[in-house]
Amino acid sequence: MTAAVMDVRAEGLRQLERAERLLEVGSSAPRGRRTPVHKSLEQLFGEARARSQAFGGAGSAGAFASASSLPRLLQTPQAQRLEREVANFSLASQCATGVAGPAAGPDSGDQPSLGLHEFFGLRHERVILETVEEAQRDCLRSCERHSFERLRADWEETKAQLLGSLQRHGQGSTALALCNDGAASVGGPVAVPPPQDAPIIDALLGEPMSQQLVQRIAQLSCASCHAYQAELAECWSILGHELKPTLGGITCGALAYLQNRFFEGVKAFVYSHADARLGGIPDAWSLVRAYGRLKFQAANFPSTTEHVWYAAFIAARAGLATLLLDLPERAAPCSDRCPMLQAVCTLMARRLQATAPAGQAPDVAFGSGGEVDSADLLRADLEEGSGFHDVLVSLLLGRNFAFGRLPEGTVEDWLWYRLHSVHLAAKDEDQAAEFKTHLEALRQQAASLPPSHFDPGLAAAGPGAGAGSSGFASGSSDMLTPAGQSAGAMQTLNSVKVMLLTGQFGRAVQQLQSQDRCLRGVALHFALVLRRAGVLEAVSALELPFNVSAFLSDYAAKFGCRDQLQYFRALDVADRVQALQRLLLQGGAGSSDELLGFIDPNGRHRPGLLERTLQEDGMGDQAEFVELCARTGHTACEQGQYREAIRLLHLGRCYSDVLQVLCRCLRLPIWREEAVSAGNAAQTEATMLAHDIQRFFDIYERNLDRYALPSHIWAVARKLYAARRFHALLDRGQPEAALDVFDREQLLPLGTDQAVSAEVPEEIWAEYPRIVGDYVRVLRHAAGAGAVASYALQERVRQLQTFLAARCQRLALDQETSAALARLALCC
Repeated sequence: MTAAVMDVRAEGLRQLERAERLLEVGSSAPRGRRTPVHKSLEQLFGEARARSQAFGGAGSAGAFASASSLPRLLQTPQAQRLEREVANFSLASQCATGVAGPAAGPDSGDQPSLGLHEFFGLRHERVILETVEEAQRDCLRSCERHSFERLRADWEETKAQLLGSLQRHGQGSTALALCNDGAASVGGPVAVPPPQDAPIIDALLGEPMSQQLVQRIAQLSCASCHAYQAELAECWSILGHELKPTLGGITCGALAYLQNRFFEGVKAFVYSHADARLGGIPDAWSLVRAYGRLKFQAANFPSTTEHVWYAAFIAARAGLATLLLDLPERAAPCSDRCPMLQAVCTLMARRLQATAPAGQAPDVAFGSGGEVDSADLLRADLEEGSGFHDVLVSLLLGRNFAFGRLPEGTVEDWLWYRLHSVHLAAKDEDQAAEFKTHLEALRQQAASLPPSHFDPGLAAAGPGAGAGSSGFASGSSDMLTPAGQSAGAMQTLNSVKVMLLTGQFGRAVQQLQSQDRCLRGVALHFALVLRRAGVLEAVSALELPFNVSAFLSDYAAKFGCRDQLQYFRALDVADRVQALQRLLLQGGAGSSDELLGFIDPNGRHRPGLLERTLQEDGMGDQAEFVELCARTGHTACEQGQYREAIRLLHLGRCYSDVLQVLCRCLRLPIWREEAVSAGNAAQTEATMLAHDIQRFFDIYERNLDRYALPSHIWAVARKLYAARRFHALLDRGQPEAALDVFDREQLLPLGTDQAVSAEVPEEIWAEYPRIVGDYVRVLRHAAGAGAVASYALQERVRQLQTFLAARCQRLALDQETSAALARLALCC
């Protein structure tokens, strides 16, 4: 009995020491595919099972048949149940329905047993697979959501442009409602304006025009489009050189940009080579010599006549007028073999000085030997030389030059040559007819080429790409891509740069906005700066004026009303008024309480977003708001936008005009049952218009004296409104209520006194046939239902017949109404 007593503490310590030894043994000599930890655990399970069988004795009914031999702590039912589960613990392979266990039945023995390593390996693979599948599903859902949002944004933008085009062409609000897809454009999602737009507009409004302002705007604009940031910096650099109010100033700025860019390219090319051998602080001649040595791989440059003319071309192309005058001396003794070098360099230096921008002309002293006549230039043409000699002489003689003959000739070189030719042909007079003729020819030739022509497919890949070739595709004088070679796959902004350099600013802005969606904000920045600098007015003689106001309105149309008003601050007063009119006439947006303010049932007005913005930003006061509403209200009435017209004319204090619009609305054919049921869009528009008519009629009925309404106009409006209610009640199947309105409002002058009354307005005469027809329908219903006494019905029929007989020459009834009235007279 005492032998069965076990010291639990001592037994636990002994088992821990045994487990540690097993771990040490397993780590020193692993066997098979099982890891040491897994082997030790399995050994512990086996020993636990053997120990439990030993305690139970041979032939016992269960593993714990002799409970008295166990420690008292292990004699409880819960402990025995846990011990049985541990003893029967086993792992089997997964089957189709799950993991086979001890309770799987007798067939579970056919399944191969798994060790711990295999079991947890399968579980790990299953978890990884489920994770990968879930990640794939998340990616697909994200892709679908992104595609849907992109398509929706494109559709909203296209829809806004279509509705804006319909609005500008005078389509009414009903047409706009029919074009709407059912989503409320005002209450729907709107785009968020780029954060750079507001600082740019504030800078243009608050600071004078200067190069510092343009540079700051350029930085903000480039930051708004990271994909084209480097190329946009080049475009802004071109624009910064061309912000001049005259055509001559614009072309001189383009030449200054081309020459500065070329010289910067020369310096970058020289500085990138360690063997340039500049020595000290290099001057212009040192840079040109180093550039020539690297290009010709000649240690002693210039050493030939070709080297001398190449140096002259580089100096002229880079705008180095002073170096051109000193070149014959600097290039000696090799320059002595070029007798006409002095004449060509002097004439080219004069050309550079004549085309320099105002205030940037080089201080060149030509000296006594600066006089060169045309005979010297003709002699220079006869001199044998290289392509660099020929291009300079051809430029000075005003002749065409095939740039295919010029090594490393680029589109930039061609533009530089053509712009100089424009100035030379007009003798540097930008007001001369020759100047505009030659400049227009250059613009048309540049615009005739597709944007893909200027993509850098070959310019950077050629073996002899020069400093000025980066950024533009190589081309000859006719600017055609060489045969057998294609442009790059990525579309660049090179075509925009060409448009800017040739003074085609409107096309450049349009090319920007059409090339990529992210460039539309940049296109707006270009347009605002060009307009502020007066450049668009300078080129108006060569092209149609670019409508910055319409462009800004179309760009801002995708934003909310508050943001659109902030953009309109950049416009002049006249353009701002037109932009505000377009905003007020944009269908639902024009009649929104947010924009115009709320009108309560008594006619009082609480200022809306438009009025508050005009006052806060100093763009106008209440008088300007009233005038804007009145002017826009009349325009809306002419275009058939009656809902907007009613509200705008009321805010413009044109109360008599509001009554006239109400009369026109009450006579529209949309109130007829067949027209209302034509479609959901027309029905919705008619319902909203009916609500506005009733609302403003109630307001004016309460404030007749306050608004000083003319009595005759009010009488006509009231009669038409009553007729509208009469028809509506009858259409809704309420003949008793319709008859009540007919008697109370006296829609037909059936009495003796009314028969001899004054003339009836034409608007009421036009409504009489329909009123008579519906009145006959009411009487027929009353006769059939017995709702009216016989004598009263006879009296009504007699009065109606008397009324029609007195006006038979002017009032014509349809056949159905005449037949119904005849049957009604017979019945009575």
